[in-house]
Amino acid sequence: AQSARPEACLRLLAADSAAGWAVVNKPAGMHCTPCEYTKSHLTLEAFLQALVPPPTKGTPSKGPKVCHRLDFRVCGPVVVASSTETMRAIKRAFQRRLVHKEYRAIVCGHVGEKGERLTVDSPLDGDHAETRIEVLRVVPCPHFGHLSELALWPVTGRHQQLRRHCAETLGAPIVNDEPARFASAGPAWERRTGRPLPPATT
Repeated sequence: AQSARPEACLRLLAADSAAGWAVVNKPAGMHCTPCEYTKSHLTLEAFLQALVPPPTKGTPSKGPKVCHRLDFRVCGPVVVASSTETMRAIKRAFQRRLVHKEYRAIVCGHVGEKGERLTVDSPLDGDHAETRIEVLRVVPCPHFGHLSELALWPVTGRHQQLRRHCAETLGAPIVNDEPARFASAGPAWERRTGRPLPPATT
């Protein structure tokens, strides 16, 4: 049987040793890099040397490094650099907004019909924050009425922007989000539906 541990879902999706980069699937439930929360847990970076081949050109870095971050609860592709030159080039591309990121989320409730596009332009912590959204699918749900699959494109990059825009602005928390974030959707959910937000399910 396959292990339920997050590292069992690690996958090398693509790699170019000559260019010094790779793309690795990060599972949910794993931090990308060491931080105050990871003292007793391995991070994505800890596994990279076993997954990513060393560069055949350029200056090798001290082990492959992630070039951007995905939240602990988020799974998806992470770009990794194995040479210092490639790391600088990829970081520069992110800083200049040359990289366009798309996320997918399943949220509680009905925020629009399939194919509908909307823009959430709602400040977070006093800073401008904007997210573009497309409704990909809507299915019935006995607990929340509906579940909606969304494609999300962050125009700005505020901390937990997508999760907060879904919960606090749309009133449609991401399924299985942490309890405090889920509860923060209550006021917007009630304004949108006219009834209290059902309790989170596990």
